[in-house]
Amino acid sequence: MKRCKVCRRKPGIERRVNSEGILFCSDDCYEAYEDSSNDYDHPYMDDYEAVRFEYIEWMKNYEDDLYGYWLFGGPRKEELVENLDSLVYEFHEYDRLEGSDGIFSEEIYQYLLAFEDLKDVIINWEVNERELKKRRRELKRKREEEG
Repeated sequence: MKRCKVCRRKPGIERRVNSEGILFCSDDCYEAYEDSSNDYDHPYMDDYEAVRFEYIEWMKNYEDDLYGYWLFGGPRKEELVENLDSLVYEFHEYDRLEGSDGIFSEEIYQYLLAFEDLKDVIINWEVNERELKKRRRELKRKREEEG
């Protein structure tokens, strides 16, 4: 696996690339890299930033959202899948390109594939009773502290 150009760590969900295809583990390392070109003039940059942001948010929150249904009556799995489908549809032109129009096109396409994988995870997700009990206890504790 490639490592961050600046700090040499393995990139996680907050990974990003520049227009030259150089890999960074985070926005901080991206901004710290001194030899980078001006990516903000690239025509796909806004879409890349948007899909990357959505991916990070989904990866950080999807499991909490799934447990949220059991704890608060939050969105059901079906609603989450519909939201993912809507998100992927917003970037459907990159799906057609299959990453063939440069580095940002390729990155956006990879995010779309990752969203499809996440959709499968959500569809097949089952509540873990032990984790649910733990979350209920934590919620009860927070409510008691508040009032």
